[in-house]
Amino acid sequence: MKTPMLIIALLLSVTVCAQEPRATASDALLQTCLLGTGTHTWTTLKLTRDQLVRVQRVQEACKEECDAAGVPVVDNPLSSANGNTIISELKGILTSEQYQGWVAYCTSSGKSMKPSN
Repeated sequence: MKTPMLIIALLLSVTVCAQEPRATASDALLQTCLLGTGTHTWTTLKLTRDQLVRVQRVQEACKEECDAAGVPVVDNPLSSANGNTIISELKGILTSEQYQGWVAYCTSSGKSMKPSN
């Protein structure tokens, strides 16, 4: 009786993990990547016009916080927060598939994380 229950529990945990892929990148890395993600990338991820406008507002807020007066300039700019709020906002705008596609873009090898102009 214990073996079937164990198998069912294992299958349920695998199913839950498969439905909610986790980002392997830190919030700090993703926040830095957000500053450098351009319109082309968002278009590739098939954002709607509304999503694109909302994402651009989040990017602007992130940049303003990073550029705030009195904040020391560093090579890897991050807001004074740890990035959780910015990333949570982004997750609220993007679908799960779009978010995972963006994380893949941010973590791809050889990708520059520098802000785009």
